[in-house]
Amino acid sequence: MNCPKCQKPLPKGQPRVCPNCRKDLSSFYKMKETRALLEAEKAKTEQKQKLIKIAVAAVLVCVLIAAALLLILKPGTPAAEPLSMEAVKAEINSMKLEDFGESTEPSDYVKISVKDFGEIVVRLRPDLAPISAGNFQALVARKYYDGSSFHRVYPGFMIQGGIGKEELAPIKGEFSSNGVENPLLHVRGVLSMARTTVKDSATSQFFLMHADNATLDGNYAAFGYIVAGLETVDKICEIPLGDNPVSGEHSVPQVSVAIESAVFVKPVTDK
Repeated sequence: MNCPKCQKPLPKGQPRVCPNCRKDLSSFYKMKETRALLEAEKAKTEQKQKLIKIAVAAVLVCVLIAAALLLILKPGTPAAEPLSMEAVKAEINSMKLEDFGESTEPSDYVKISVKDFGEIVVRLRPDLAPISAGNFQALVARKYYDGSSFHRVYPGFMIQGGIGKEELAPIKGEFSSNGVENPLLHVRGVLSMARTTVKDSATSQFFLMHADNATLDGNYAAFGYIVAGLETVDKICEIPLGDNPVSGEHSVPQVSVAIESAVFVKPVTDK
């Protein structure tokens, strides 16, 4: 230890006066003891804070583990129920057109107005086919279908429409043969996406089932169904038809089947 004044080494035993420069060392020793005490107290405080942080972290971990166990082991938590096609069939065309009012916000219900034929309200099922339903909603929101038509009418099968004026990017085909589970079957009144032979080629065209057709199940993306106005599809299927010059299919309308508008609606009770 050196003298704080002359910086020369001090002899052992903490002399009260520096033998070299005669400086009184009493205050020096007191200051040194005080500093040592303060450093010891600081070390104790830091150790306590460290222990507190460890304890708090341990409590939080225990709380999170307990919460996770409650979610996993909570009694009576129902599993997701599989789609009941009987319930779907009961819902198809179970409502009236007047049960719906126009919505200013996007919804899972869309009203399609067909000039001279009537109106159709479809319920979309994004829970079953989120890509297809979301694509349809986006096109309705931008008025893409307004002014288009049903260009293919096939009585006992379906009516198809939705060709727009611009080319769109194709979407993923949501059906089992394309690696996507979709339990909604192609029964009368169901809404589905049209496509080419390429499974991921659907864009805007859709079709409405006039009758059950199981051959489409697992091969086309059903994403909703008619809840009101199915009789409009029946009326369209009564029009005179001509042959398609390319396919030879007797499905070309000889009268206009124009889609005047497709707008979002919702049940009146939800207003």
